[in-house]
Amino acid sequence: MDETPPTADELPGWQMPGLDFPTFRIILLAKIITRLTNRQLGEGGELSYAEWRLLGRLAVLGADGGTVGQVADLAWVDRAEVSRAATALEERGYSARRDNPLDRRTPVLLITDLGRAAFQRSLDVRKNFHEELLSDLSPAEVAELDRLLAKVGGRLKAMVG
Repeated sequence: MDETPPTADELPGWQMPGLDFPTFRIILLAKIITRLTNRQLGEGGELSYAEWRLLGRLAVLGADGGTVGQVADLAWVDRAEVSRAATALEERGYSARRDNPLDRRTPVLLITDLGRAAFQRSLDVRKNFHEELLSDLSPAEVAELDRLLAKVGGRLKAMVG
């Protein structure tokens, strides 16, 4: 993308009297990133964003899988979203459940080979999206942004408890 990005003054809604906080702007960014992600995933027609997130977390958890609560904690979403996505993925053979030997009330979710393949098909598209999104930043700026966001994330996790 060769287009010069707009300045802060040119971004609609970026300046908000009384809410001129970087954290307010993070919310704006998250909304549009989610919208574009839903559009991208919808073009393939295979996965919703919630399903994609769940498959990604299950792929990371590997053969051990994880409970709805564990996945929700990893994805920073509520358990209901994970449960709905898990049900939809199971119906299509992308995930499975097995009994949890530690707690019979909370089954373990696992990614299937079919689910792993679906996740992998979308991974390159998602990587390209994020690389393009950060293309105006130097590698040092990307690292600094990541470091700062992790600090904000740490504060958020402490506030949530």
